[in-house]
Amino acid sequence: MKDRTSKITLFFLIVAAELIIGSCKNDNRDYVPYVPVDLTLDLQADLAHLGNLDVAIVTPGTTGLGVLQFSNPKLNPIYTGQAVHGNGIIIYRLSVTEFFAYDITCTFNAEVDYCPLEMGDNWLLPECPCCESKFNLLLEGAPPISGPAALPLQQYNTFIRNNRLYIKN
Repeated sequence: MKDRTSKITLFFLIVAAELIIGSCKNDNRDYVPYVPVDLTLDLQADLAHLGNLDVAIVTPGTTGLGVLQFSNPKLNPIYTGQAVHGNGIIIYRLSVTEFFAYDITCTFNAEVDYCPLEMGDNWLLPECPCCESKFNLLLEGAPPISGPAALPLQQYNTFIRNNRLYIKN
């Protein structure tokens, strides 16, 4: 009888472990893979044309160095001379001294698809070309507003020192 009870207990422990491990794997499906982020942008040179409630993106160029582009198509891209890893970064300026930085990678199935968002006509609502999720930069944390994505965009730390915006993870 004890042998049978031990086997039943072992069976339930294995099933419980599988459920826990399986649920952890499903929870991670939306997390954006880690990339090093360490950018410094001059507020009076690089970001002088970025107004309040405006958006810019920094993406890796062909050499891996950052290309800064603005929502205003009349503004020319700026080459940062700094390494940009992954798909790039969205920079949202809320006010003169408040900036938010997000990974430009869609959070839905990110470890598999690693799909960069497209800025489209309205840069405040970037959209994923792979799953059609949309994110709202105007809402705190840039949450998804449509599509299968469940998590907001990966956010990075920003701070200003000596007239420079620092973006780091």
